[in-house]
Amino acid sequence: MLRHWNSPRPLVTGLLEHECPRCHRPVELPFGEICKSCQEEIEQRARRTGRLAAGLSTLAVAGYTLVRMPDDEQARLVGVVGVILWYFLTNLVVRRAMRQWRK
Repeated sequence: MLRHWNSPRPLVTGLLEHECPRCHRPVELPFGEICKSCQEEIEQRARRTGRLAAGLSTLAVAGYTLVRMPDDEQARLVGVVGVILWYFLTNLVVRRAMRQWRK
């Protein structure tokens, strides 16, 4: 299968880097990769930012839903499920965006 043209890895697979391109620590890495400590730092920051952004936006959505909700049990159930899904989806999107942005 042909490689995508915008692939971050080179066509030659034997190239090695002798230091992390992000933190400049001496390690043996395939070309274009970052070290484990940098990956963990990026993931930790993405998790923290994802929780914060998802929590704040979920509070706003929950407040709006509470104000606009009719007095019906089924509507409340749908509203609660929608708010929970909003939290999880927002968290996933912000995490992925932070991972891509921080590399």
